[in-house]
Amino acid sequence: MRKLFGTDGIRGVANRYPLTPEMVQRIGIAYGVYLNAKFPEKRHTVVVGKDTRLSSDMIEAAFIGGLTSTGVDVVRVGVVPTPAISYLIRNGSFSGGVMVSASHNPYQYNGLKFFNAEGKKFSEAEEGGLEVVVFNKFELPKASFENIGRVLDGENLVESYKKFLESAGRYLAGLKIGVDCANGAAYRIAPEVFNALGAKVFVFNAEPDGKNINEGCGAVNPEFLAKKVRELGLDMGFAYDGDGDRCIAVDEKGEIIDGDKIIAILAAHYAPKSSKVVATVMSNLGLERFLREMGMELYRTPVGDRFVSEKMEEVGAIVGGEQSGHVIVREFGVTGDGVLTSVLLASIVKSVKKPLSQVASLVKTVPQKTVSLPVKDKPPIESLKNLREALVKAEAMLGDSGRLLVRYSGTEDKVRVMVESDREDLMEEVISLLVEALRRDGILRES
Repeated sequence: MRKLFGTDGIRGVANRYPLTPEMVQRIGIAYGVYLNAKFPEKRHTVVVGKDTRLSSDMIEAAFIGGLTSTGVDVVRVGVVPTPAISYLIRNGSFSGGVMVSASHNPYQYNGLKFFNAEGKKFSEAEEGGLEVVVFNKFELPKASFENIGRVLDGENLVESYKKFLESAGRYLAGLKIGVDCANGAAYRIAPEVFNALGAKVFVFNAEPDGKNINEGCGAVNPEFLAKKVRELGLDMGFAYDGDGDRCIAVDEKGEIIDGDKIIAILAAHYAPKSSKVVATVMSNLGLERFLREMGMELYRTPVGDRFVSEKMEEVGAIVGGEQSGHVIVREFGVTGDGVLTSVLLASIVKSVKKPLSQVASLVKTVPQKTVSLPVKDKPPIESLKNLREALVKAEAMLGDSGRLLVRYSGTEDKVRVMVESDREDLMEEVISLLVEALRRDGILRES
């Protein structure tokens, strides 16, 4: 069991363990020791970015202090979307990178996302290796005074990432596009990219104050953007999350287009190059049916765009992602990139000369409901006797008309029950059956 890492890096409430300055500094020291031990033949440079949270400056400073004490140099790139870190590593000479962010969570949360020298998110093995160093009982070695690492200003490097995003799209003149920046890391780059591509851009939630990140806006609250698209008569809109690696789209009618539909659109576009697509266990059955009709194959992974990326590399898929809006197009990168996703989607709409609603209508989603319940602890799902019996019964009830999943959240003390079915009454019945089984197994934290 991991002590620090969850579904996507290290995450928690700022100024509480493990995100106290003291512990973050130790993690920074451990990361430097880890790099020096794994690659002793070179002096290392790591790129560090952050989102707009109140605590990001504190955590960045503590982490960099620890890292430089081991003789590792740091290039600070300031406020950038998480995928910018991956891009800069892959196009530079960095030994790795770290993003200070808690993604879609409220401002009081924060975290650390680690990337290796290939620009990929840390694998489970790499996470485990770093944790071994963090919790090593001996004092971690520091650099001699003449070898302490330097901190270099790298904000000029962000321009190359912006140019990369612009190069991925086509000229978008004539399109009216709304962008909801969630008062987060994409608040500068997203509007600049769409302006450079010639679109008429309507910008929302691009005034971060440290506390308003994700607040009633962005990819976790796309209803805000949907309302604005309808009111202003826009052609489409794109909502990002706090660190800019997710994108949820809105069509010209104000209908929300989630990650599954975006994956389907991109998969159809890239079908001549690859018939394989990767999504997670949470992706809708409608996506699977659509791909099957297209003669394409869907591979499912655990939740987390890291797992999606790893599977895409394994099977040779170009498109993959998550229902939540993490979308990966391996022709351009190895991690979810919200702004890139929106540029590609807008470019497809421009190319086919059809409204986004028509392009997205290819996929017929199956009704899906997910309930999240607080838990006292997280024993293995397979060890829960009542749930095991209920799952057998539920699967028989659904047959070929639906799908179900019970899993623990990777970032919260919750269990999630997801059920899909062409029959909504059956979906409700199955959810009730599974929730009652969890209650009898005694793991739910009753309010």
